[in-house]
Amino acid sequence: MSFTSCNNKLEVFSPGEESVSVYGILNPNEPVQYIRINKVYLTDGDAMVAGQDNGQINYGAGELTVTLQRFINSTSTTPTVTTKNNIAKKEIILTETVVTTQSGNFNTNQRLWQTTDRLYNSGDYRLTIKNNSTGAVFTAQTSIIDSVKPFGTQQPMPFLYIPGNPSAYPMHGNYPANPISTDRPKYVNYDIPTANYFIKFRTVPNARLYGVVMRFHYIDSLIGGGANHEFVDYNFTTAKSSDLTGGTMLEDFKFLGNTFYENLAREVSKKPVPNLKNRRSFYMEFIVQAGSENLSDFLQINAPSNSIAQDKPSYSNINGGVGIFASRSTSIVTKDMWNDFIDRIACHSSTNPLLFCNSSGVPSVSVCN
Repeated sequence: MSFTSCNNKLEVFSPGEESVSVYGILNPNEPVQYIRINKVYLTDGDAMVAGQDNGQINYGAGELTVTLQRFINSTSTTPTVTTKNNIAKKEIILTETVVTTQSGNFNTNQRLWQTTDRLYNSGDYRLTIKNNSTGAVFTAQTSIIDSVKPFGTQQPMPFLYIPGNPSAYPMHGNYPANPISTDRPKYVNYDIPTANYFIKFRTVPNARLYGVVMRFHYIDSLIGGGANHEFVDYNFTTAKSSDLTGGTMLEDFKFLGNTFYENLAREVSKKPVPNLKNRRSFYMEFIVQAGSENLSDFLQINAPSNSIAQDKPSYSNINGGVGIFASRSTSIVTKDMWNDFIDRIACHSSTNPLLFCNSSGVPSVSVCN
């Protein structure tokens, strides 16, 4: 009787549950946090055409209430102080703004939710999205990621590792006016083309993914007067920490001296200057980003497949929706360059044609053999 009384009728065209698409990466080092929220839509026509329809992909003004709350640990149910502003809050209510994006598969008008409240660099942040019309609620949570420390009491290991000399790490612009040989460890020096160089630092808690950009700053002096401040990047392949506890020495970012000069020549050549007089090496900048484990999982699962089989799993940590709510942090160290390094840039076979001056300000064409 119980089997025969069951209703097994399938309503093919029955309405589906409401869902959202979310992309939000919190960064406590940035002055503004942005979260993009779109509708998840169904269409009986061309999906690409529907994606260009502002009304099908975007929520209307005032349709959503979006909030952030901070918790001391992931299992806590009691929010704590949420911001580092002068006025303590236990809840941040994000405001709406509309931005114009590059053309693509979706409408170029995108509604974002933002806040200028400063976030703490510890704890967990919970995102809550409420549809004020339907009452539907969507949530997500992530651990906040602190920035990698170049020096200090918590993480005394600098980016440029010089054992036993923790005082030798001034930032760009704070170096001795007249350096002597004993000041050499305070400067960046990659003057040996055949040597292997390392950028080392200790990991931070809850961060799985790490990326490093080595940025070279230089000055273009122009014929007839004037100068332009320019920079080019050396991008390293991302690396993963073996654990989430923090404090582990990460040594994955290494490079050959020759590779640095070859990259410098290639990237500077992409910025031709028709009225160039000469160039001057300025300083080095090291940008280290740390990403949470959920961000690492999202990027890995959504990476392009190299297999002929294109069936891939999907990843989302949005309760009731799709997308990613994660965190990352940014740490920056700036370093001046030792004279031997500046001289090598002027005379290395790869960079010599670019008219870099040596450490005395003499153009390479006058000082290099």
